[in-house]
Amino acid sequence: MLNKKLIPVAVPLVALILLVAAIMSVGAQPKQAVNVPAGAIVDSPNAVMANDTPKKAVPDAPALPTAAQPGAVTESFDSASLDNWRGTSESTVQWVAKDGRLQKELPASDGPSSAPALFVSKDTGFSDGTIETFYYATSGEPVGIVLRGSDAGYYRVVLYMNVSTNTASKARIERITPAGTEVVATAPFSAFAGYKLEQWQHLLVSAQGNTISVSVDGNQIMSATDSSFASGWAGVWAVSDRGASFDNLRIQRNAGR
Repeated sequence: MLNKKLIPVAVPLVALILLVAAIMSVGAQPKQAVNVPAGAIVDSPNAVMANDTPKKAVPDAPALPTAAQPGAVTESFDSASLDNWRGTSESTVQWVAKDGRLQKELPASDGPSSAPALFVSKDTGFSDGTIETFYYATSGEPVGIVLRGSDAGYYRVVLYMNVSTNTASKARIERITPAGTEVVATAPFSAFAGYKLEQWQHLLVSAQGNTISVSVDGNQIMSATDSSFASGWAGVWAVSDRGASFDNLRIQRNAGR
């Protein structure tokens, strides 16, 4: 026969056992996966880059000095229209005028690429004169200016990021042809220690005859003597990622050229 005196004690004991089992069951539940909405994934404004430097709002670029010659082509990228320019690339990158500066956009399906992306003038008559712009780099990839371009080839000015532990040359002038790439000049580390991340810097390239000179923030860092290309298109370039912007791009021919 059931001992009725045990019932008041047994009931609380069973309840306690059930409560402990429930708590253990909750703790053993696997964590639920986070559902990611379909569509393109974009960078957060507060995203952190690979070098642990937080991204910040890009300030306005400084203004260019007054053009020395009449007829200079100056692009501020305040308008979305890029009718006087064209992009060339080994990837699917697109150049766009956005937030008052020149930027690159990649389809969501494409990852970062080291392929060069060029943004050049439709005018193919640049010979002697200057090309200048402000660049703002965020990814550590090379940036620069291209000039005297055609199907035969072009000159490419390449600037690399400042790395304090590496004193190798951080700037060069290259000759690009269908046969490959050749270096025609390099800048000593003492003249240019590399560009700075997340900071507008002024790059100016001057071409006069067979001489090409390069200056950064008003300081000449290197020059080359080469007569491979006499004229062609001109513009800027960077690798096919989202890591560089340009603003206030100017192409200025010397008088009569």
